[in-house]
Amino acid sequence: MPFSSSPEASHSEAPPAHRPGRVWRVARVLILLAVLGLAFVGHLSPAMKLQWENLMALCGF
Repeated sequence: MPFSSSPEASHSEAPPAHRPGRVWRVARVLILLAVLGLAFVGHLSPAMKLQWENLMALCGF
């Protein structure tokens, strides 16, 4: 019966508290933030120099 007055029939199965897909998405975001943070810290070191020749080679020029 689609229209029942009993509370058990009106509610379907409750969704799980956390889905595995959401956990993996959060893990990927945290890994990405860690990698970007390490790259940013690497650019703060005085030995890090931007070499335009290498950048242009990567772009195909």
